[in-house]
Amino acid sequence: MHRRYLSSLPDGPYALPPSQLQQMVELLDAYGRPFILTSQSLAPSLGLLHRVVLVCLKNIRGQVYLQKKTKTSALYAGLWDVSAAGRIFAGESSEDAARRELAVQLGIGATRLRNIGSLPYADSTGANLSATFFLAGPCPAIPTPGSTSDGMFVDVFELQGLVEHQQSLLTPELIWAVQSGRISPGAEKFH
Repeated sequence: MHRRYLSSLPDGPYALPPSQLQQMVELLDAYGRPFILTSQSLAPSLGLLHRVVLVCLKNIRGQVYLQKKTKTSALYAGLWDVSAAGRIFAGESSEDAARRELAVQLGIGATRLRNIGSLPYADSTGANLSATFFLAGPCPAIPTPGSTSDGMFVDVFELQGLVEHQQSLLTPELIWAVQSGRISPGAEKFH
């Protein structure tokens, strides 16, 4: 009886059906390597590192698209944020996750993506994250936000002004992206 049960289990966690993998995230060890899968809802409460993507979309004029979180968002309600953000599903590459989030959140399909880098940090809830940051575009398409309350394109000077004078309106991730020069190379020179 036990042999029959064991033979019906998949050889590894990534052999699960895609619908189940899309409900799970990888928890990472201290070296950033996946060591266990867990549900998306449980991951933040475990305090262990898991992966997310942050994407800034630029239009053909070099302006950056910002999304405004809804007043009912679980995290950063009512604040302006990067263009798209989300968790990386188990077995998914960071680039595939960035493309998925752009499509789901903004209706943006095929566009150029540039991986700017990854950074471990803790969000305001204390969840430990490894964020991979992407620049997307230049994109001629107009975003069609789905679950956000609003969106707008801003140029680098407007964005810098928001970071310098209106930080209370922005998410920590957006502030970090601007101050570190991730959105516009050389933007860090404005401080």
